Amino acid sequence: MLVSFFDAYESILKSNIKKLGSERIIFSNALNRILSENIYAKEDVPACALSSMDGYAFCFKDLEKLKTTGLKILGSNPAGNIPSALPEGCALKVFTGSMIPKGSDTILIIEDAHVEDNLLRLKDDAKIPNCYQWIRQRGDNYQKGDLLLSKGSKITPFEIALLAELNQVFIQVYQRPRIGVLVSGDELVEVGEIKDNIAKVRSSNPHLLSAMIEYMGATAIIKENVRDEFNKDCPSRLESSFLELLDECDIILTTGGMSKGDFDFTQEVIKRYATTIFHGVNIKPGKPALFAISKVSNKPILGLPGNPNATGVVFFLFSKAILANLTDQKIYPKKLLAKLTSKLSKTDSRLEFRACNISINNGIYEINQDTKKANTSAIINNLCQNTALAILPDGINEFYPGDMLEIILLYSEG
Repeated sequence: MLVSFFDAYESILKSNIKKLGSERIIFSNALNRILSENIYAKEDVPACALSSMDGYAFCFKDLEKLKTTGLKILGSNPAGNIPSALPEGCALKVFTGSMIPKGSDTILIIEDAHVEDNLLRLKDDAKIPNCYQWIRQRGDNYQKGDLLLSKGSKITPFEIALLAELNQVFIQVYQRPRIGVLVSGDELVEVGEIKDNIAKVRSSNPHLLSAMIEYMGATAIIKENVRDEFNKDCPSRLESSFLELLDECDIILTTGGMSKGDFDFTQEVIKRYATTIFHGVNIKPGKPALFAISKVSNKPILGLPGNPNATGVVFFLFSKAILANLTDQKIYPKKLLAKLTSKLSKTDSRLEFRACNISINNGIYEINQDTKKANTSAIINNLCQNTALAILPDGINEFYPGDMLEIILLYSEG
């Protein structure tokens, strides 16, 4: 029985699968890694009141003197120095990041300052500053004990900068998942090999999945293409390769052998060693997709269709759920709205993820299928160049220009 996409996705998130271990690494090597611990502030930042502008620090109660007789300038305080307390009726030149001296609580910015004979006055046409204006108070960024990064956070360049500011030299991150890929098919010919007849098909799935796995920050372990064969009494090469990956990897992917053909044996191997969570999803492409959990090690197994377009789309959609589960997260597909600029039609009632051209016009995403080939799961070039997946709901077969559709961005749009 076919399950809905949303039920399939949710079942992956909720499955009892073996979680990834963690490792301790230097923060500067953590780009695109996933935190396996919470990060808290060790101290207040800033640790003291700082100027956020170039100008002059003074006490707000001296405002009348600033407007009339002027305030005596006692020199300057570059950023990084600790100044002496400021006497009444005086001012100190400060810079962005300078510590504010005791006895001051207001900044007169350079643009509003008139300096003559070492006296500071407010320009005639300048706006009167407010007390505490242009001053970053202690703990404005964060205070000691604040939770700054949560377990499960992905480390981007901004998190790297924050960890440096925190002086967090080492952090705990989840280990990079090892994802094994098992490709089967008697018709497949590897890149660089010569086809012995025109019915053979170039093997692109292992290269597609290897690149997608690398893109997501994981490690790909690719098995050499094996023949479509299965023997209940004697292990075949297909079976032994599957067991090797099951032993070596955190996630196992298979491509092909998920349908009901006479030579679709991969599913038989999976079902011998794993408990099937679902087999068959009411989506296009990807109807024969399978998800299972190994009986001994609780490792996740994702059975992908054999056609490259379907392979890529199904892995793109479901891999996020598997990785989220492995790292104790809840992550759902990020959907945006886009305006359809040409008519789209469906041939069946399934929920469909249709490859479409995407562009931005006056800040609005627009999609069409003008340069895409017939929508079949074998056409990998449909996913190339500025492509998004338009989500065409089940039960609706016609979509018209001006309709607003949900989309999921592919790699070309970030």
